[in-house]
Amino acid sequence: MSYHKTTKPIILIILSCVWCVVPVTVFAEWVPFAKITLEEVYDSNIFLDPDDFHRSGANKSDFRTNITPIIGLKNETDIQKLSAEYVFNYSYFINNSDQSYVGHAGNFDFERQLTQRLKIYLEDRLAVSEEPRTDSYDYVTVNYGRRRNLTNNAMAGVEYALGPESTVKFFYVDQRLDYLSGNKYKYNNEIATDYSSDDSVTYGPGIESQYWFNIRHGVLFSYQWQRTDYKYRASERRDHLNLGYMYRFSPYTSARCNFILDYVDSKDPFLFDYKIYKATVGFMKALSQAWTIDVFGGFYYRPSDDVPDIIGSSDNKGFSGGITLSYTQEYWHATLKGEAGARVEYGDYNNRGYTPFRSISADFGYMLTSRLKMYVKASYDYEKSPDTALSIVAGDNRRETYNVVSGFDYKILPWLSSRAEYEFAKESATEIPGTLPTGYTDHKVLISLIANYDWL
Repeated sequence: MSYHKTTKPIILIILSCVWCVVPVTVFAEWVPFAKITLEEVYDSNIFLDPDDFHRSGANKSDFRTNITPIIGLKNETDIQKLSAEYVFNYSYFINNSDQSYVGHAGNFDFERQLTQRLKIYLEDRLAVSEEPRTDSYDYVTVNYGRRRNLTNNAMAGVEYALGPESTVKFFYVDQRLDYLSGNKYKYNNEIATDYSSDDSVTYGPGIESQYWFNIRHGVLFSYQWQRTDYKYRASERRDHLNLGYMYRFSPYTSARCNFILDYVDSKDPFLFDYKIYKATVGFMKALSQAWTIDVFGGFYYRPSDDVPDIIGSSDNKGFSGGITLSYTQEYWHATLKGEAGARVEYGDYNNRGYTPFRSISADFGYMLTSRLKMYVKASYDYEKSPDTALSIVAGDNRRETYNVVSGFDYKILPWLSSRAEYEFAKESATEIPGTLPTGYTDHKVLISLIANYDWL
């Protein structure tokens, strides 16, 4: 196992590639831009601590001020799109001044048409923050909250057009997480190491291809190989394969069938290797110019020889499917989505492995006037992880998350806008007697001003 710590080589490679393929004359056409956001936030749970847990020497809730200036450059021509920006963030906490911090982020996107058929693209997302990461929250330990961390997600690829609707893509992904202040936390005034929140790097190549034989018949093929190396824990490898067939009844109605294989090979003795097979049939129809429905259904199956005898077989097969209903017109949009089945939960802090789930979400937006927009977003997700070593002792690990966001956007001037927003977030999870509590509840109220300005 090897662990790659720094992200600097990736950034240097990206910049070098761009310098080689972008003509110098292009830089004269770039448009510099600036943006600044001022936010006042009330947060009822700044650490995302469990409801019945309170850390000594700190206030669970707080008022905070966020100041976020952004500077960048953008360029768009017939053959090229390029943007780069730097984001600076200062967060000041009134009641927990020791939690005030400076954060940084960088976003880079580059796309260039080398020939009529050949295109290359590069993208990178770098962030340094001290915000709690809900994806790091595991089932049986309190989220120890605010630690300085660095994330970097990069992708580079090439796309070739085989025809008007047929393409093939080759790409490489590199995703990194580093805890810059270490993965130490303090509990009862003692310093301990949190191995559930581990530095990691996930990397690997992939291919995606879509080919239409004629106006009605098409095929889909994708394959991705990934490896995750951790600082403390054992590595793991994932293979993901998707084969599909597509058929068009008309420009507004189509059907598809897919076969998917997920295989994970873990080197951790407390985690199991597994394969998941999925087969689904889908149907998409534009009911009108505004209404669209997309539905699919089938089954998933996990071979019994991958599962220890002590684990029950009821979760090793089941329904896999979902539905999306959307409405879009000039003044409002709405989307309702539901899905159920089994998915891969690995390569993160929790490493939950094979995970049956079900989820539902809704998204609604309405233009009250030409300047004022209201929006509501809500989601619910349920999952359980029956295949961890803990589950042998404690049974299925259950995790439920609820999230509701509602607010208003108002355009004061062409370059100045404002926002008022409320967010409710709640998580509940399996609790093991004698261990630390789990789950959290958080309320946020936000008021912000956003100014945008293009210098040229």
